[in-house]
Amino acid sequence: MSARRPALLFPAMMLNVLIAAGTFLIAKATLREFPPLVLALVRFVLATCALWPVARLLRPGKRIAREDRGRILLLGLLAIPLNQGLFLHGMRWASATHAALLYALTPTFIILIAAACGTRPSLRQVAGIALAFAGVLTLLLQRGLHFDPNSLLGDLLILAAVVAWAFYLYLGRGLTRRHGPILVTSESLLAGTLMFLPIGLVALWGFDLRAVSPAGWSGVFYLAWLTSGVNYLIFFWGIEHLGPAAVAVWSNLQPPATAAMAWALFHEALPAGFLLSAALVLGGVWIAQGTRSDRPPRGHEPVVPPLAGGG
Repeated sequence: MSARRPALLFPAMMLNVLIAAGTFLIAKATLREFPPLVLALVRFVLATCALWPVARLLRPGKRIAREDRGRILLLGLLAIPLNQGLFLHGMRWASATHAALLYALTPTFIILIAAACGTRPSLRQVAGIALAFAGVLTLLLQRGLHFDPNSLLGDLLILAAVVAWAFYLYLGRGLTRRHGPILVTSESLLAGTLMFLPIGLVALWGFDLRAVSPAGWSGVFYLAWLTSGVNYLIFFWGIEHLGPAAVAVWSNLQPPATAAMAWALFHEALPAGFLLSAALVLGGVWIAQGTRSDRPPRGHEPVVPPLAGGG
């Protein structure tokens, strides 16, 4: 990390949080005009066309090693067809505040995946995981036995998307250390978009893109170029100067920021029990991530891209 931090670093990180928090609101609004699979197709074709050339510019001459290309394909499958397919379907019913809070569980699922692969979690991590999932249970059952089944289904789809995203991050750690996060992200984005292309083109059949309003297209460009473009560049800039652990703290600001924006812009009242759920989830994630002495040595920390909808 650079010893001297750029003057615009912290304003840029705050912009990162605001863009990521707004992603959940924009996605929900844009889904009023696009079917989920069509939105995923248009978003990631545009995002790939923007991010892939930037990666070539920033990492000239760098290529993914032949032996790593199979893993890039797996990362693409996890990131686009699985994570984004589940995320956008879930956002039809889940509230933006619920989705933001569920994505804050990403580090917790990474710990669970590591445990399943043989890395024994500490007692602190187990306690944090239990607390975080108590918050999720509170979130899902906040209306008692009279909850809206569609809302619950949306939350469960988002939760499945978070699991896919956590697998993407866990399996991509070694690649990001060898090739750099921007190159790995752009290559897996390209791979996932190409895999999703046949599904998206079938979904596009019969859908009239000309009927989409300017507001709908603005939402698409926000998701493609701000969330999956500008926000990634800000994030990696923050990693360079602050390190992954410090940037993860900024990511935890996304759920309350999303809730505040939903209230301010759309007059959306906080769901009953949301504050308790948020306290349990964010507190559990903070405990599970451990103290500074519990963290891996610098250079061996996982690089975790922005949480909003899996980027």
